[in-house]
Amino acid sequence: MEKIVRDWDYWAYLFRVTHRESIPGIAEYDGQLIEFVVAALNLKPGDSLLDLACGSGVHGVRLAQQGIQVTGVDISPSLVAHANELAREQGVEKVGFVVGDMRDAREASCGDVYDAVTVLSQSFGFFGPEQDMQVLRAIHNALKAGGCFLLDLNDPAQLEEPRQRWQELEGGFLLSQAQYDPVNCVRSATFRYIDSQGRLNLAEEPERIWVYSLPRLSAMIDKVGLQIEAVYGTMSLPLTPYGPDCRERRVVVGKKA
Repeated sequence: MEKIVRDWDYWAYLFRVTHRESIPGIAEYDGQLIEFVVAALNLKPGDSLLDLACGSGVHGVRLAQQGIQVTGVDISPSLVAHANELAREQGVEKVGFVVGDMRDAREASCGDVYDAVTVLSQSFGFFGPEQDMQVLRAIHNALKAGGCFLLDLNDPAQLEEPRQRWQELEGGFLLSQAQYDPVNCVRSATFRYIDSQGRLNLAEEPERIWVYSLPRLSAMIDKVGLQIEAVYGTMSLPLTPYGPDCRERRVVVGKKA
């Protein structure tokens, strides 16, 4: 079997576009998510929003359809191209997507220009403590005074059991293996995809996401001049505080101090 080592751009498109579009009920989920984000951030038509790690652009386009001026940033060129094409296909004008690194995001901002910043789809924690602080500084620098931010995070309890599964995808088969290291609070995942041509596609390295405790994350956020105002346990309305009875995920909402 031919083996091909693929970079992140390949896997990003596979998961955020090819696989995503085959998930049952994904359109309904997206609608719930947009309603939640608008309510949690108190967004209004005309507000400006920066969506870091914007992925396929589907959320940015939907927010723009609410009258919000959206800029999306993602490190994957194929995702950014897809997102801009999606916006054109749907005739949405108040949105644009650019290739960039969420640790910097200068491609989208000269500083202090956005009413809100979002990091959705558990896309915070890719880099480790030092560089994740850079992401938080980028959020601070992009926000206007009093501007709000939202981080959609994993709940550690949802990650404790090792996960392995095969699934059919585009005429091929994808094997995902994930495990959580409770000592270092890191979730790691590896992927193998046998495509329709019989090739085995491998990732360059495992995907790693640092899962910070709320006290540690709060300290990091405070250090860059942001502050937490609420933590919710689900991405659907009504807004429900995170806690023992509601912990599907951790959604941290705050503002620029």
